[in-house]
Amino acid sequence: MEKLKDRQVIECLRSGVSSRYLSGIFSYGREAALERVERDLSRVQSEGGAFPLVVKGNFGNGKTHFLNIIFQKAEEMNFAVSFVPLSKETPFDKLDRLYRRAAAGLYLPGYSQPGFFPLLDGLKPGSEEAEEVLNYTGRNLHPKLEAVLKNYLEGSSDPYNQHILASDLAGDFVPNAQLKSIHRLNYGKALSMPPFKVKENAFDYFRFLSHLIRACGYAGWVILFDEFEQLMYLGINARINAYLNAARFMSTSFGLTATYTIFSASSNLWSELIWKSKNSDYDNVPQKLAAKERQHEIPTVREVFGCFLKDNLFLDTLSTFDIRRMLRAIRDCHARSYGWTAPEDIDGAVEGLSGDKPLRTVVRAVVEHLDLQYLYGEKPEIAVEMPEEILPGEAPDDEEGIDELP
Repeated sequence: MEKLKDRQVIECLRSGVSSRYLSGIFSYGREAALERVERDLSRVQSEGGAFPLVVKGNFGNGKTHFLNIIFQKAEEMNFAVSFVPLSKETPFDKLDRLYRRAAAGLYLPGYSQPGFFPLLDGLKPGSEEAEEVLNYTGRNLHPKLEAVLKNYLEGSSDPYNQHILASDLAGDFVPNAQLKSIHRLNYGKALSMPPFKVKENAFDYFRFLSHLIRACGYAGWVILFDEFEQLMYLGINARINAYLNAARFMSTSFGLTATYTIFSASSNLWSELIWKSKNSDYDNVPQKLAAKERQHEIPTVREVFGCFLKDNLFLDTLSTFDIRRMLRAIRDCHARSYGWTAPEDIDGAVEGLSGDKPLRTVVRAVVEHLDLQYLYGEKPEIAVEMPEEILPGEAPDDEEGIDELP
């Protein structure tokens, strides 16, 4: 079993894919950063409010790996954790898609697989916890959530309707007409409810889930938004909505309960978008809001920019000492995985790499070096090329001069 785990680690390193298990082993050089996160988590646990952290670093320097380290630590401290990689399918300006992904990727301490439904299974109709969550929902959130939860807990046990209601709370929103039909079936009377508008009311689902997690006995909720630099691919109107959405996770005033939200982004988000010398979002976004007569939202956006500036944690390149510690650990893991005696000296694996290569590139070079040593028993020659990061609106150099097709 231990050999299998070691091989899983090597496979992750070979492919350049981080994982929670991997982060628990290779966390060298991030001890100080992790201490700050632990202090923040303790504060969330004791105060019960909403707190943000912005993690920034250069391309390939281990931001996703550090998120997985945080994931591991949060679980140890009894936090539920959602890992949400941003993409075209999950853009930050769409709260409904963010919530659906956060609920689907929710890991509860003690569970090996993600899932939202164990939380609902733990709410027993008539229990103190169920009544408390119902009261909170009725007082603070859109009436639709109270109706869905009440029908789920107290309505008939029809499996299909129960599934529809549980799916709604997990982000697959049930239409109002169908909810009213289920309510009439359960209670024999009509349900009066204002329209549910996804853009305006979807954040209530985040508020609901954060409160539910706390009510079920967990320390709180950690939300990890990875690849936050995906904002660079959005138009300015979508970015405005994204900044306003970010504000909801950064302040207790928006109603989240015991929630620690971490935004992980490449450093070029700042240099190429927010703080660049000309046409920066810091200048353009307030101007755009003023032109749309939405001046009241400008202070909120300014606060978000301020948080990106002051509440960030920069992941610098690891020291030579920490890199060597990590590479030795990788060598030992590789030796255990395949039952061979790996060479003591692994400097040859990285001697051809320049000092500015990302850590991810260095690690993959070492794994390839060890693979070839294991297979052929001699020192291999390895050439590593770092793929260029293409920013929005740019084209690779080799595409220049290509004639357009008729």
